[in-house]
Amino acid sequence: MLLKKLADIRFQTKFEMDDRNKFGKLLLVPQNDPLLFIFQMLINNTALFSALEEITGCEPIGNFMGRIHRSEEGEQHGIEWHGDNSDNRLLAMTLGLGTRDYTGGKLQIRETGSDQTIREFGRLNAGDAIVFKIAPGLQHRLTVLETGQRTVGVGWFRSKPDFATFAATHLKPY
Repeated sequence: MLLKKLADIRFQTKFEMDDRNKFGKLLLVPQNDPLLFIFQMLINNTALFSALEEITGCEPIGNFMGRIHRSEEGEQHGIEWHGDNSDNRLLAMTLGLGTRDYTGGKLQIRETGSDQTIREFGRLNAGDAIVFKIAPGLQHRLTVLETGQRTVGVGWFRSKPDFATFAATHLKPY
């Protein structure tokens, strides 16, 4: 259902920014789009949380907060090296939601301050997921898409707030 609905979405350009400058550009499903609500409801699943806690050894997961984004050929869509060490984030996830072929758009992970990539993930098929730990000593980036179109659901498994509090404030259908 998500894949079918994505065909009708009007994505908006989003610049990733820190306190000083832009460090990325991509297309984003608008915050008030019902499809984003559905995506977040599907991933906010206590059975999934328990499985991830057991696999990764992370502290208890309270909620998942995510977004859906797209990268397109010729638009210089990518995100430079950064860490996600804020907002009670424990784990990050990238979930393939696209059905089109693409090259580039690789998720790379490195130790902070290093020039050497320690993990690299290429093309994701619809349903493929990458989950990785968020830690002060790790950074990641999305390389520029070279050809095609890459559509993914991304987000963070967070320790706080608990799901009931998160749902009351963030999971309201529009």
